[in-house]
Amino acid sequence: MCRLWFITDNPRDQNCSPQCGRRAAKDKRRALERQAFVAPVSRPQVYERDQWTCQLCREPVARDQVVPHPQAPTIDHIIPLARGGTHEPANVQLAHYWCNTIKSDGEWVPRGEPAA
Repeated sequence: MCRLWFITDNPRDQNCSPQCGRRAAKDKRRALERQAFVAPVSRPQVYERDQWTCQLCREPVARDQVVPHPQAPTIDHIIPLARGGTHEPANVQLAHYWCNTIKSDGEWVPRGEPAA
């Protein structure tokens, strides 16, 4: 999310900038390539829903950072697309870029706990 404020009279505008539009299109394209169910996912709504807290490590994310900063906010698929997950609000959560990178398409193992 680029954090640019925008005002529009066009109801078809769903993104605040071309950059955010490209990110949303990339997410949707990845899901469709894996033949996953796709529903509209709003990054700002997910971030607010999760109260700007990484759902993997439970630490706050840096609202003012962008990827590739380790503390930047990203969308994480709870059940990864590679493992049959869907691209819909119920299957996404907020995660730090670093936490999301470590999780990759596997399962999250909290710090200090042995992997199963």
